[in-house]
Amino acid sequence: MPGKSRTIRKEIKKKQRQRRRQKQAQQRDKQLEEEEAEKQKVIDPEYQKWQKQQLEWEEFERLASERQQQDEEEAWLRREALAQRQFQLDAAERRCEEDKINRLREQQAQELASIKEQQRQRREERKRMADRAAAEFESMMKTMDEYLNDTDTLKPPPLELQRLVETHPQERLCEFFTRTNCCRFGHTCSHNHRRPMLAKILLIRHFFSHPLLKLTSSDDYLELTEHDLRDSYDEFFHDAVAELEKFGKIVNFRALRNTLDYLRGHVFVEYAQERHALRAFINLQGRYYASRQLNVEFSNLKGWRGAVCGT
Repeated sequence: MPGKSRTIRKEIKKKQRQRRRQKQAQQRDKQLEEEEAEKQKVIDPEYQKWQKQQLEWEEFERLASERQQQDEEEAWLRREALAQRQFQLDAAERRCEEDKINRLREQQAQELASIKEQQRQRREERKRMADRAAAEFESMMKTMDEYLNDTDTLKPPPLELQRLVETHPQERLCEFFTRTNCCRFGHTCSHNHRRPMLAKILLIRHFFSHPLLKLTSSDDYLELTEHDLRDSYDEFFHDAVAELEKFGKIVNFRALRNTLDYLRGHVFVEYAQERHALRAFINLQGRYYASRQLNVEFSNLKGWRGAVCGT
């Protein structure tokens, strides 16, 4: 039995080798046939023509592909160039805007610095003017005090007290103020108001007050008569003169009945001496009468006829 099995295995292996050789032979024959067919195909004019067309088509496709790729590259380069150009333009525009903003900020900073410098100069100027005014006031008060206390020699007022104060020296004199020492425009008048530093006459603005001096249609005011006005003025006159005579002899006392706001109730008091008027001026400053603070100043009236309207 063992010998028989060995013989069978040998026979099987032999057949397997035989089949492999046959298969290899078949493959070799097939390859030879394919090579022969390929040789025949190569020498075939139709095949050569087809192969040439194929080569031409492949070359055409290659060239077309290269051209397309080149066009795409050129388009990309154009887009890139445009993008770079736009970027440069945007950058230039941003720099221009930044330069404008920087110039504007610099200009604003310069203007602010200029404004601050002007404000500083104005503050310093106001301070110098205030200091000068304070010094002049102190000097003036000292001069006035020396003049008031000089009761022995009775010298004339010093030149410092004899000068005139002018609002607009370069302008022409305000005719109405020159005649009445009053002006409807007050400190805003564009003409020159000339006031004395010292005089015998004092002007006390709006000193006398009465309802009939005011333009009104009130029934209560319409019930008042000229007799009521005269009684009120007489009472006011005796009170005011009694107080004003404490400072010196009064030679003239006149009140304005004019109903205009800037003239209503003004009182002119003329003293016999300038020293008396100065004493009254100093003592009346800041005092109150009928719940109103007195506004006192010196007057350089030339005549009563044109100055006092509606006495």
